[in-house]
Amino acid sequence: MLRQIRFKLAVLLPLASALLLLTAADRPAVRFRFNVPVRIRDGVTLAAHVFLPEGEGKYPVILIRTPYGKEGEQGGAVYFAERGYAVVTQDTRGRNDSDGEWYAFRNEADDGYDSIEWAASQSWSNGKVVTMGGSYLAIDQWLAATRRSPHLVAMVVLVSPSDLYRNTIYPGGAFQLGTAASWAVGTGRHRLMTEEMKLISWPQIFRHLPVQSAAAAAGFEPKFYQDWVDHPSRDDYWKGLSWEEAYSNLNIPVLHIGGWFDIFQEGTIENFVEMARQAPQAARSAQKLLMGPWAHGAYGPKVGEVDFGPRSVIDIRAKALRWLNRYVRGEENGVGEELPIEIFTMGVKDWRSETAWPPPDATPTRFFLHSQGGANSAEGNGTLSTAGPGDEPPDRYDYDPADPVPTTGGGTCCNPVLIPWGAMDQRRIENRKDVLIYTSPPLEKDLEVTGPVAVHLLVSTDAPDTDWTAKLVDVAPDGFAMNLTDGILRARYRNSFQRPELLDTGKIYEYEIAAGNTSNVFLKGHRIRLEISSSNFPRFSRNTNTGHQPEKDSNFVVARQTLYHDTRRASYVTLPVRSEN
Repeated sequence: MLRQIRFKLAVLLPLASALLLLTAADRPAVRFRFNVPVRIRDGVTLAAHVFLPEGEGKYPVILIRTPYGKEGEQGGAVYFAERGYAVVTQDTRGRNDSDGEWYAFRNEADDGYDSIEWAASQSWSNGKVVTMGGSYLAIDQWLAATRRSPHLVAMVVLVSPSDLYRNTIYPGGAFQLGTAASWAVGTGRHRLMTEEMKLISWPQIFRHLPVQSAAAAAGFEPKFYQDWVDHPSRDDYWKGLSWEEAYSNLNIPVLHIGGWFDIFQEGTIENFVEMARQAPQAARSAQKLLMGPWAHGAYGPKVGEVDFGPRSVIDIRAKALRWLNRYVRGEENGVGEELPIEIFTMGVKDWRSETAWPPPDATPTRFFLHSQGGANSAEGNGTLSTAGPGDEPPDRYDYDPADPVPTTGGGTCCNPVLIPWGAMDQRRIENRKDVLIYTSPPLEKDLEVTGPVAVHLLVSTDAPDTDWTAKLVDVAPDGFAMNLTDGILRARYRNSFQRPELLDTGKIYEYEIAAGNTSNVFLKGHRIRLEISSSNFPRFSRNTNTGHQPEKDSNFVVARQTLYHDTRRASYVTLPVRSEN
């Protein structure tokens, strides 16, 4: 959702002041109009900067709507205006120079539609409007697109969820605390609370109970944060903010850009897949997916503790420009003949082009969990192999919400100082007895895994509700254990995100944990590892194990967790094995 707050500190300089620092020779060949009023249907006035190419004319328009301050989009606006596009950067309702009341997500569909129509009607517009942006700016685009403006001709969508409930606020039914609380506080007022954020003790806030008052404990609680907590199931509140039923009506080319370590990794891919499957025929072949080894708006080469090399860094603006020139200007520049998917494959650190997601030649392969009842920590006896389990004892551990497994990299947002993101060495948590570790023998040859990862568990607990987490890890010969992708499932949502069901304590249940997507070659000598536990904190709120809604609960109980892997109750991870070289 949400972009790096510290990045915004660097770019939110007043536009006019920044321009004064340029010499005449340095100033771009672009005309500027500052704080142009855009009056929308309910009388609210939104403020926009307009960037126009030199010379009179009518141009296709790129519309960028942001809650973070339109001045922060200056660099991209100048880049595209110098190359023949009119660019409008606009503060969303209730933010910065725009009027109205700010409430996250609520007004973006209608406000976005009205802004598209305004841009199309201007004297310098040729009537074709493109929307562009990442994170919240991507969410804004999808919501506006549901209103189906005839002037919206393309979208450039970076790091986007596909559903605000499922892969933004409640992935797997678990409240995404770190993002929700810090973003709500940072954006809760009229302007970014950048300086105030530095004064907050976030480790203390993340541990604050109950979670529903964590934002208030940090100094400011916007109403939308409380509403998120008040709607833990995917009810009408979330359905009213969804675009999943709109894909079939969106006859729009879309450039989808995301990262393997982005909070919206699954959402970016799902948007591409569903548009390529459901959109009107003309738009299906005009969908493009680009996935790199990146975090949320951080485009490498080093993401977390791993440097993915110079090939991982590409010119995103140049990619977008070439794509737009094809689908907006009609240039025959080769884009339409290229395969629709470009992905960076980790391990071999190189780019691949694909025809579909998942790749048709990726074979879902089960890797079964084994142990002699002692898979606790990396020093335990848990193993992973394609051979089915025998007569094996289960593994057990205690999940204590007072001592949760700390978040160590992965797809977090929005500031890696608050919550670490990206690829990190997992050995710092693999010595814990409440983390079950299942590791393959060293591979005798390279093995590529490209596609979605799913974890199938047979488990029981003595609590009426709890959480289950799963993480796929690549273990190098020197022991460095790099996380690839992960997932979580709140037990009460095992059957439905709409209708929670508590557990019968001690009963064995089947769970399917969606653990995201990846593209990685496990190199010869490396090992495949799966981690299973019950917490990933503070990325996700701690399940209190009481059966009450965790975000409104101030009491903890310890849950005794049991994982089964025997001839009658196999547990496994399904990996999309592409090739064995």
